Amino acid sequence: MSRNHRPTNDPPFRTVAALLADHRRRTPGKPAIVDVERRVSMSFEELAHSVDAIARHLARRGVTKGTRIVLADCDAPDKLLLWLGAWRLGAVVCPLDVPFIGEETARKLLDTIQPKLIVRPAEAAEAAQVAETAEAADTAVARVQARLARFVSWTSRDGATVPHRDDTFSLRHSSPDTTPLPDGATIYAPGDIASMCCTSGTTGIPKIVVYDHQSYWLNGLDSIDLLGSSRDDRMLEYRSFDWYSAQILSFIPFLQLGSTLHVARRFSRSHFGEWIREQRITLCAGVPTVLNMLLEAPLDVSADTFASLRAMTCSTAPLSPVQWARFEKHYGIRILNLYGSSEAGWMCGNRLQRRKPGTVGYPAAHISVDIVDANGLPCPVDVEGQVVVNGAKLALGVLQPDGSLLPIRGAPLFTRDIASRDADGFVRMAARMDDLIIRGGVKIVPQHIEDVMRMHPHVQDVAALGVPDPLYGQETVCFVVMQPGTAANLEALRAHCRQQLPREKMPKQIYAIATLPRSARGKILRDALRRQWWGLVNSRPDPAEQEQE
Repeated sequence: MSRNHRPTNDPPFRTVAALLADHRRRTPGKPAIVDVERRVSMSFEELAHSVDAIARHLARRGVTKGTRIVLADCDAPDKLLLWLGAWRLGAVVCPLDVPFIGEETARKLLDTIQPKLIVRPAEAAEAAQVAETAEAADTAVARVQARLARFVSWTSRDGATVPHRDDTFSLRHSSPDTTPLPDGATIYAPGDIASMCCTSGTTGIPKIVVYDHQSYWLNGLDSIDLLGSSRDDRMLEYRSFDWYSAQILSFIPFLQLGSTLHVARRFSRSHFGEWIREQRITLCAGVPTVLNMLLEAPLDVSADTFASLRAMTCSTAPLSPVQWARFEKHYGIRILNLYGSSEAGWMCGNRLQRRKPGTVGYPAAHISVDIVDANGLPCPVDVEGQVVVNGAKLALGVLQPDGSLLPIRGAPLFTRDIASRDADGFVRMAARMDDLIIRGGVKIVPQHIEDVMRMHPHVQDVAALGVPDPLYGQETVCFVVMQPGTAANLEALRAHCRQQLPREKMPKQIYAIATLPRSARGKILRDALRRQWWGLVNSRPDPAEQEQE
């Protein structure tokens, strides 16, 4: 397939210092970062001052170009300020959420990263739960030979002071500081390492993916192209900036364009409409889980609530075309379904002027995308194969426990994602190769069954997966979440499937559950469902009894 729509007028690479200086000169009073939860903002003039001040604090702690800095347990927008301050010096940023991944996993990751400095919030642990979280994080970082620095949030209440400790500084810029930054602080190249970010680690210890500035720059340009973004946009991002998706969809385009970035620490159904209306948001990030939440309990909002919103993205996990259509019909918000990965960044995406529901759009500008068969040959139109990508914006590699780098860039990346392309070049995702169900030699794509099941008006969410079977090797089972107030009629669901699916794709069992287990990024945890299935089967050993349930 190999499609590459790279623009011929790409802006040249620029450093944080150059970008912020330009935004500060052109729009000094314009809001740069807005904390929608605390209703506070920082202008580009204030942002430039704060980033320089943070860089000075970090430089005093020995940070120079190439220094690895772990940002531990930092919430947005503090994380963004620290990130920019580190990049101001050419340092390598390593975001890490210790409470989320756990102390033992954090220790292993820190042993591999070997940071020179670890930066953590300084706020007092007043509640018992907070104290336990802070203690776990401190235990993890104490085992690494690195300096520890603490900061006071820039959103702290007026009058908040920095504790009298040598290892603590404030992100709130107060007075001009003319101390010169180290020589070369403004200089780093596209090929210099920019960050080391962990994957979600849903199937084991997270991988540490290493990116250079070129990866960020080109993925940022792709985000701008996919969303049709401009410096006048007001983007809302509520996902964690620990994840590459939020970094390249929202953070980097904001830095490149000088637009306004609105951030929240997490999605809030009760405040979502309020954020959009009050801040006049024009673009918003999204994941299937959020769309499902908004459909499960529709918002009671006025007709003009989403008037400013040009589009909402949806990425990270597959989006059902049924849910896509339901969401657009109910809220009138146009969805842009995108496809990316931690290793490659954006691979495909729908655009506002060229969309096709049920697809992830067509290839992004700065990447080569192919769909190949088992022999590595290009698949014909509408024939499923594995997605293979290549290009200059792929991650450099994966950091190994011994400190070496397992390369990614420089060779085709076989994603293990199954997809097809249509005659117009739009890509339709099918499944992960690991999720394929092979029943008696017949390959079954879970999403095909899930899409059929979602067509039933009583089904809100569904996951199909393969489980062991003594005769066929694997059989298909489905876990369904019913629409609120709807009783589970499993026989009606079976009848619905029989009308739409061939016999070999019919789910052997259907289980109604309250909610599907998902990762922090919205991906279905199929291993957790298999464990749940195992418990159900072993608690009710009689298949006949189970069938009649």
